[in-house]
Amino acid sequence: MVLLRRVPLFALVLPLLWMAAHPARAAAPELSISNQTSQDLLNIRFHSGLKIFFLRLDMAPGQRDEVENPGGVADMRVDTGLEFWSFRDVPLGDARRMTFCGDHAACMILESRDGISRHVRGEVRELVPQPGSRPVCELDQFRPGMTMSDVCSLLRPDVPRDDNDALLEGLGFAGQLWAARLIPGGATAAGEDVKSLGHEYLEHLELRRPLEKAALEQLLAELYARGLTPWQAEFPGLDMDFAEMPDLSVEKKRELLDQTLQRFLAQGRGEASFMLAPAAELPALADGDEPRTDVQIFTLTLRPASGVLLLDLAAYRGNGGGAPRKKG
Repeated sequence: MVLLRRVPLFALVLPLLWMAAHPARAAAPELSISNQTSQDLLNIRFHSGLKIFFLRLDMAPGQRDEVENPGGVADMRVDTGLEFWSFRDVPLGDARRMTFCGDHAACMILESRDGISRHVRGEVRELVPQPGSRPVCELDQFRPGMTMSDVCSLLRPDVPRDDNDALLEGLGFAGQLWAARLIPGGATAAGEDVKSLGHEYLEHLELRRPLEKAALEQLLAELYARGLTPWQAEFPGLDMDFAEMPDLSVEKKRELLDQTLQRFLAQGRGEASFMLAPAAELPALADGDEPRTDVQIFTLTLRPASGVLLLDLAAYRGNGGGAPRKKG
C-alpha cells in the first residue's frame, strides 16, 4: 500500500529533459488536490511553455493532499493507470483547490482563491484496448534480457510514455486485453547502449485492466497451468508466506489462496497483493538463492476501490548462487 505524503513538484527543462526536485518554499502557494472519482490518480503532468512539471500522487479514491502550486497556465495530463485525462489551458495561478469528480469522463472542479469555482471538462484516452479489438501484439512470456521489440515487434516509433519513462501500449496476455507499461532498464552487454539501434531492454512489465472476478479467475487458471504456485500474500490484516507451509501440496496452497481471495473480493475493502513463482523453484527463492533456471515472478495487486487489477512481471536469470538478480 502506498502511503500518501506531500510530494514536491519536479521540473523538466526541454530539450535536455533535466529533472531535479526543488523543496517547497515557505511563501509558495499551496494547491489542494482531491480525488472524488472511483479511479486511482497516479500522477499529473503540467505542461507550460517549455517546461513540464511532474507531480506524483498515487492517490486512491477519496484521498486528498496539499502540494505546491506550479502557477501560471498549463495543459494537464492526468494518469489514472487505465486512462489519460487531458485538460487544456488550466489557470493554476489563482487556484487553491482542484477536485477530480468524473468517473466515466474527465471532469475537474477548479476553485480559485476568491472562492469562485468552475467546471473544467477534459478529453479521455483509454489505455486498455476495447473488448473485441486486436491488441498491438500478444505477450507469451517475459524472459531475462528481452528487448522491447522482443516483447512486441510492432511497437510504434511514437508510442507514448508515462512520467517514469515507461512505454505504454495495449497488449494481449493470458487471453485478455491489458494496458501495458514497458519499463526500460540497463543494457545486458558491457558497453552496449540501452537504446542502441532503437532497441531498449525491458527491466520489468506492468499490466493493468479492470478488476473483474471472471477475468481474475481466468488469469489464475492460466498461471497455474504454467506451473506457478503462491509464494507470499498480503491481505488486510493477514500476511501469508506459502514457503513456510512445506506440508501443504501445491494444490492445497492454491486452494488456500483462492479461498482468501474470495473472502477479500466479497468484502471489497482495502488492497491485496500476492506473488506467484514456479513451484519447482520456490525452495531456492525462499532461501534467497538464485533459481536454477530462468524464471518469471508474477505479482498481482487487487484494488477494489478503483476496480483495478495490476499484474507486475519480473524476470530472473538462473545462474545459481547468491540472491536473485533481475535482468533487463
